[in-house]
Amino acid sequence: MVNIVIFGEIGAGKSSVINLLAGRQIAHISPDAHRCTLHWTELQVTFENGTRYQVFDTAGLQEPCLHTGEYLSAISNVYSLITTLKERGGVNLLLFCVRGGRVTATMQSNYRLFFEFLCEERVPLVLVLTNLEREVNMEDWYTQNNKDQLAKYGMHFPGYACVTTLPGGRAESQDLRQRRAQSYEAVCKLILDHCSQAPRKT
Repeated sequence: MVNIVIFGEIGAGKSSVINLLAGRQIAHISPDAHRCTLHWTELQVTFENGTRYQVFDTAGLQEPCLHTGEYLSAISNVYSLITTLKERGGVNLLLFCVRGGRVTATMQSNYRLFFEFLCEERVPLVLVLTNLEREVNMEDWYTQNNKDQLAKYGMHFPGYACVTTLPGGRAESQDLRQRRAQSYEAVCKLILDHCSQAPRKT
């Protein structure tokens, strides 16, 4: 089984991205961002083409928003996850989830923790940018406005996807429906293109 670890700040939309990929709610989304995911959760996602992945939803690491004990516990749990996955064939892809907005030092610390320290730069790392439904062109947030800023912080990505994960409803617009479908395709392609091992079909 291919193992994907998704990480990012509290409220970055990690669980929403997983639910987007699954086509239903399998990852818990809590209105209390401070308590939502202090421990990692293992979930199985099956793409429309039948390929399966084990996706690991990790703690949202943002020190000012967590008590010191919680922050250290979250880091300890993430270290335990990476160690466990090394015994299960390793990590095939790191998926860094970032909420569209300004680039912060917390993003850099998460990037360095997972990519440089825990995975020693040996695992492919890609970027998923969320909360971009208000952008006329979602990709503009990255390509025209923030790619260079991320690079200034030492964050480089071989692939990215700009998405919305807003759930639909009876009154959802056609534009939102199209953007969500576009978002699903973009993240699926990102994973298929950059996973270090071909996924297994059901």
